[in-house]
Amino acid sequence: MLNSDPVLRCPVELPDSPFKELAEAERWIQGERDNLIAVTQQTLAGPDPVTAVGLAIGLHWPFSYQGWHTQLADVYAHAIDAADRVAAWEDKAQLRSFLGWVHRDQGRYGDAISQLKTALTDWDRAGLPRRKVGALSNLGVIHTIVGRLDDALASLESALALNDDAERPGAPNVLRNNRVHVYFRQGRFDEAIAEARELVELWPKTDPFAGEGSALDSLGDVYRHAGRLAEAVESYTTAARLFHESSYRLKETRSRWWLGTMLHRLGRHGEAREQWGHSVSLLCAARLLTPREATELLAQAVPETPQPIKNLL
Repeated sequence: MLNSDPVLRCPVELPDSPFKELAEAERWIQGERDNLIAVTQQTLAGPDPVTAVGLAIGLHWPFSYQGWHTQLADVYAHAIDAADRVAAWEDKAQLRSFLGWVHRDQGRYGDAISQLKTALTDWDRAGLPRRKVGALSNLGVIHTIVGRLDDALASLESALALNDDAERPGAPNVLRNNRVHVYFRQGRFDEAIAEARELVELWPKTDPFAGEGSALDSLGDVYRHAGRLAEAVESYTTAARLFHESSYRLKETRSRWWLGTMLHRLGRHGEAREQWGHSVSLLCAARLLTPREATELLAQAVPETPQPIKNLL
């Protein structure tokens, strides 16, 4: 994924094998969600801004996979202030990119664009212009969602030109996957399908679960918009399975929702209800829907697409 940073921001002692498998790590994160936020907030209020900033940055990826990152808006905002106190431009840029991501997934596109554009400036101030790739990618996503397709392509092409394949070998796949969504919105279905199919073949070399799932999810979107419902069902089904296996709950939620929609259109209403119900349960677990909202949604004859799903590309 873009902007992932394996470098530890503060010295810690790690056990040789903290978790034996991904599912074990996921269970620990789920159990400690509120405690992780609380300890980060407490550290941000303390005298050690370097550790506080490191904790805030460290929460992003495990939280974003679960769909919890929208709960980190205040954490990121306070961490940006902490990074500013020690003139940590790299950390500020990363945190602004993350805050822009949160605003994007909340549908606050103006705020997201503002944060991401400031992040681009901060990456330049940090002397790390190639690290602008993630912010440019997110700008491309936002422009796509709001229909500014020429701006979306420009942002994605700029990111592709900047990317260092040796440092982030999977980044071109992410950017090209985002470009698929621009293509089919422009009516370029053949190009979108060709791009997505190629990514399905490429992703297993770097990320055989979440990456391949993203390509198949995008391919499902192309088929859905092209009216090729049976092919969309096949793509979404495999995408949902791969997201589940990689513990990428937020994207699994999206794949299952649109899978339900395709099944409904094919007259397979019981299966559609099952997928919609699964998607809604995941949204509730991520606290992106309240139990009352979930009940009201599923009471509809054909449930309206939840806003958190609409905010995802």
